[in-house]
Amino acid sequence: MKKLFLLVLFPFLMSFQCEDDFENSGFETSYKIQNNSNMDLFYIDEYNQISQIAKQSSSIIGFTLNNETIPVMPTASLRFEAIKLYSLENEDYILRYQQTPVDDNLWVLTEPLENVFEYTLIITDQLLD
Repeated sequence: MKKLFLLVLFPFLMSFQCEDDFENSGFETSYKIQNNSNMDLFYIDEYNQISQIAKQSSSIIGFTLNNETIPVMPTASLRFEAIKLYSLENEDYILRYQQTPVDDNLWVLTEPLENVFEYTLIITDQLLD
């Protein structure tokens, strides 16, 4: 009898779990820095986590979910208020690029997959000079 009760109760309990998953799902917008310069750069986030962005590579610095099928612009994401990129010279971090406040017009929007959006900030040697 207990096994029968558990078999009947199991789908009921699982249905609540699925509702929680649905609330946390959505259309993803990611934010990426593409380092097209000839210098390794470092991004320090609001939690003082340091991420290296090697020259001629890219790194995702954050993402957000949206329940609508539209991208979330960098300023609307509330992920960051400023972008600061540093180089490492003699064990010191030197500020090389700053975007304060974040300017949506400098980010390139793509849709690599259906309803998956990506904003990319492209850094070149000219921006670092």
